[in-house]
Amino acid sequence: MRLVESSLAPIEGIQRHLEAIYSLELPQRAIDFVIGDQELEALVRQGQVPPILVDTHEQLLLSPGEGELSVALYLSDEVREELDRSPSLQSHCHATEGVSHFLMLLWSVRQERLVRLLDLEFQAEVDKASTCLLLDWGTTGGTGARALLRRLFCEPRLEPHLSDDERDRYLHAHRLAARYACYLAERLEKGVEPLLAELRRFYRLPMEGKRSRARLAPAA
Repeated sequence: MRLVESSLAPIEGIQRHLEAIYSLELPQRAIDFVIGDQELEALVRQGQVPPILVDTHEQLLLSPGEGELSVALYLSDEVREELDRSPSLQSHCHATEGVSHFLMLLWSVRQERLVRLLDLEFQAEVDKASTCLLLDWGTTGGTGARALLRRLFCEPRLEPHLSDDERDRYLHAHRLAARYACYLAERLEKGVEPLLAELRRFYRLPMEGKRSRARLAPAA
C-alpha cells in the first residue's frame, strides 16, 4: 500500500534539511522506504520483526541478504499524521531520528565505513538538536535556544521495553549530545555559517572524534 503523498512531504523536507546542513547528496529518498502501522504489523505476523516494535514510533529495519541490505523506515501513523496536520516538537524529533538513521547508514555504506548503533544514536540526537536550533534561529533569531535544549535533553524518557544494553546506549548518546548541543548553541550565536562548518566536520568524524568534539562543551 502506498502511503498518502501528503504524509510523506514533511519527511522529504526533513531529509532535505539534513542534507543541506551536512552538505550531503544521496540519491536514495527516505520516503521511498517508509512503512506505516499496517506494514509493520504484517512484518510482525510474518515473524520478520519482533512484536515489541509495534509499541514504538520510529525504527530503521534492516534485513541483510546476499551482498545486499534491505531497509525499511517505520514511522507510526500517529507521527506522520501529526507532522502533516500540526507538527509538534515530539513528532519532529521522532521523524528526524528515523531519517537521521537512514541517512547515516546509507552515507556510511557509500563511504565504506563501519557504523555502530551508538554512532547512529549519537548522530540522531545531534540531528534533532541542530535542526531545532536552526529552525528556532529562523523564527526567533536564537532567543529560544536555551529553553529548546532543556526540552530536548532534560529528563529523557525511555521506552519501557528496552533492554539494559539498549538503555545504556541511548543514555550514553543522549549525554554526549546534550553537551555537544550546548557547544552548537554557542557557535550559532556567531551566525549560521560557523555552525554549519562545525556540523559538517563533525558528521565526517569517526566515533572517537565525535566524542572529543562533545567534550568541547561544559557539562550542562
